[in-house]
Amino acid sequence: MKNVIYLSHPLTNETPLYGGAKSINIFSSSFIRSGDTANTLNLTMPNHSGTHMDVLYHFFDDGDKLTDYDPSFWIFNHPVCVDVCSEYGFLVNYNDVMESVNNKTDLLLIRTGYEKFRREPKYWKKNHGLSVDLAKGLRIKNPNVRAVGIDFISVTSRLHRQEGRETHRELLGKHYSSDPIIIVEDMSLNNYQNTIAQVIILPLMISGADGAPCSIIAL
Repeated sequence: MKNVIYLSHPLTNETPLYGGAKSINIFSSSFIRSGDTANTLNLTMPNHSGTHMDVLYHFFDDGDKLTDYDPSFWIFNHPVCVDVCSEYGFLVNYNDVMESVNNKTDLLLIRTGYEKFRREPKYWKKNHGLSVDLAKGLRIKNPNVRAVGIDFISVTSRLHRQEGRETHRELLGKHYSSDPIIIVEDMSLNNYQNTIAQVIILPLMISGADGAPCSIIAL
């Protein structure tokens, strides 16, 4: 069997959320040890919690929703991971990734190492971001890229919020002949290796959603 690893973080009550929100509540609702038939959990959380994706409807009222996608869309056979090391709040530009992306790339993963700060406030206060320049470059020069994933909390840096909004719209919009690019945020990329041949993203199938938590495996 091929080696398989996760590229997603498990959800917990301590999972960091954009803006420092504290709105995840995962708690046990029944216990075998208390005489119940089974152990069960109740979960309350925003749909953009933990490792999650943004689809077009997140920024466009007329955009595709999560359940509009064919299951085959979530299988990526030509992933590329690019290391971009920098200080906090850095906006990743197209020049930072252009040498690694080719005309076959369907999933671009950007690894900054910032996930090591996931338990600290600066993970959401001073996170990296993606620039509009990166979004435009991918849309125009690499039309086969269907998704971009990052190891920090959001495409939008809290230090560059307007840029982040514009980047979301540029990636998710329909401005060029290429298809929109789905966004996957708060990934776990520490263990990613260049020998990985396939990545499968498994979103929680919420009807009519603009995005959802997802489990991601790499082979």
